[in-house]
Amino acid sequence: MKIKCQAGFFLAVLLLATSSVFAQLNIVPLPQKMVEGGSSFLIKPQTKISYAKGLKQQAELLVAALSPATGYDFVLVESDRPVSGIALSTGDAGSANKESYKLNVNKDLISIKGKTSAGVFYGIQTLLQMLPPEVYSKERQKGLKWEIKGVAITDAPLYPWRGMMLDVARYFFSKEYVLRFIDMMAMYKMNALHFHLTDDSGWRIEIKKYPKLTSVGGFSGVGPDRKGGYYTQEDLKDIVAYATARNVDIIAELELPAHAQAAVVAYPYLCCTGDQYEVPTQHSISKEILCAGKESTYEFIDDIIKEIVAIFPSKYLHIGGDEAVYTRWKACPACQKKKTELGLKTEEQLRLHFNRRVQKIAGKYGKTIVGWDEIIEDGLEDKAVGMIWHEPKKAFKASEAGHYSVMSLTGYLYFDVAESAIPGEIKAAGWLPPISLEKVYKLNPMLEGLDEKYRPQILGASATMWSDQFIHGTILQEIPILNENRSEKYLEYLAFPRMSALAEVLWTPLARQNWNSFENRMRSQYTRYDAAGIGYRMPLPKLISNEKAANGYVVKLENVVDGAEIRFTTDGTPPNVYSPVYTEPVRVKELSDFYAVTVLNRSQFSLPFYFPGKADKFKKYGDLVAEWNPQNVQGKDFGILEMKSSGKINGNGSYALHFWYTSGDSRLDIQSVEVFKNGVKVAEDTHDGFSGSDASNNKYSFKIDNYETGAVFTIKAKVRGDENDSTNGVVMIKKI
Repeated sequence: MKIKCQAGFFLAVLLLATSSVFAQLNIVPLPQKMVEGGSSFLIKPQTKISYAKGLKQQAELLVAALSPATGYDFVLVESDRPVSGIALSTGDAGSANKESYKLNVNKDLISIKGKTSAGVFYGIQTLLQMLPPEVYSKERQKGLKWEIKGVAITDAPLYPWRGMMLDVARYFFSKEYVLRFIDMMAMYKMNALHFHLTDDSGWRIEIKKYPKLTSVGGFSGVGPDRKGGYYTQEDLKDIVAYATARNVDIIAELELPAHAQAAVVAYPYLCCTGDQYEVPTQHSISKEILCAGKESTYEFIDDIIKEIVAIFPSKYLHIGGDEAVYTRWKACPACQKKKTELGLKTEEQLRLHFNRRVQKIAGKYGKTIVGWDEIIEDGLEDKAVGMIWHEPKKAFKASEAGHYSVMSLTGYLYFDVAESAIPGEIKAAGWLPPISLEKVYKLNPMLEGLDEKYRPQILGASATMWSDQFIHGTILQEIPILNENRSEKYLEYLAFPRMSALAEVLWTPLARQNWNSFENRMRSQYTRYDAAGIGYRMPLPKLISNEKAANGYVVKLENVVDGAEIRFTTDGTPPNVYSPVYTEPVRVKELSDFYAVTVLNRSQFSLPFYFPGKADKFKKYGDLVAEWNPQNVQGKDFGILEMKSSGKINGNGSYALHFWYTSGDSRLDIQSVEVFKNGVKVAEDTHDGFSGSDASNNKYSFKIDNYETGAVFTIKAKVRGDENDSTNGVVMIKKI
């Protein structure tokens, strides 16, 4: 018995040691196969980096990644045979996939062998994640040991299209930031940048034949409110070269026929009316679209594509194709004449004709068109790629018709939507419910029920970073004279850590994807974000249990960020960076008394973890849209209670609001409710009511007829406390 106990003890020690090694290999995305063990390799000043012919660029990128933090001047050697140090080569990487690689580490040699240079580049990204997080720093880190544990990795991606969309049309991001965004993608093996270059609110690509596209269409507003910008063709060639070196394919988007008002403003003959319009300063779905009946429209498109293909070598060209409003086409003599000539009955059929013409033009230049899912539901004859955003089942129709699909599903991959509905969350697109990190991780691009034979036609997925929030006010815009970068940090807060989750979904074999494993490996990724200067959303403390105990509850939490701590309160008020440090389970009388935050330092902390409850008993009346309290309710004088309702108002139809009292000395008197879309009143219900236990007294109804995707909805209620401002309650909204 004694011997068996000792054996068990040593086995436990061995497992603990193995776990310790694994903790230092928290790689995201998780490799296909990883066998740990053997001697470690120590990077020293004299470490040589050898590379096979054709891999000099990858070797130089490795040096550029290692030198700043280590302070070492590495010697580069071209050699067909690995020399002691770090060796880069191509050959058998264990897979026919061009992005596959093998990475082996022992005390004398780190060998990275890719099927192609792309595989070598990804092997380098994995190697960097095996080093201390400080390797991403741009300044020398003294006193660190640059040690890499012994390991053998064989790796290849699950999907060929691992994408992010950057919207520079609605809000212009500098060339330097685009390069930085490419670096962030490459760090996590993302390889497709969907570059949203044109929209109603801005044209960002220089076209030599049509200079007004940028000089006029590249800017909006007047006087001190004028803003915008564009990329010269030389800028774009630099961006493409930078991306190519990092295995990122840039797919340029030219929005057609809708979302083209910036082009119409520059050249009015492109639209049906020929009238002069302005570049919008607010986001909406414009009815000004390109005329489908004039040949001059297609000549313009041909000229544009001709210049675009000289800049972007990608096999793909994105043409948009979504959200067309046909008001102008229906009244346009040229469009109606074209319909008659072609024997078409509807404007939808005219759009198909338009898309086919554009597809032929793109095909002439060797491009496969990509478009939002609207383009593939029409019946294109030639193969195309549908970016499925609205209705997942459209991928079925696309596959059956021989088209390809890239998933950009709103409920999983619209990263301009907030990650939570926690009070204090940053302003973000609100027309969709929050998209949590865990929900992104649970995306499966291969739709359930889709025939397995169509698997190759699902290319992967792409998340979107729409920037229309920037043009709904000035809160998030930089102040040029202060050289602020608040918009960039806002974008990164929304992108990370969700981009890391999407990277694993698209790279790691499905059988190896596991949320708990990912969450555990992410612990060390936040310090990598910090070292690399990437903004991100700090995760909340993780709830382990909240067990009922004598006179209350015992709350047990877990910290999910390396180097951080949890701080908490038990009096029902949100904690701050000075609150007590959580070191053991906490006993509270009521769960609503407990709050906690993750704190990395005094300037980096999470939103509060708390136990919601006020609105739970009113769930049958819909979703919580707002709360009222003494701070936002006046005494006996009526004032405005403003409620952000984008996402709660999510389509045409009838809605009901209910005002439910929860605590305080006074009820809430209500005089009227008004509904605004993009600042314009679209509905109202005016009658005297009050909060309480009877739904007939606290109900206000309205109807939405002209819903627009992405529109900002606000509800303003005229309210007061009947006795004083000591009143608390919740407002619920439901589509009826």
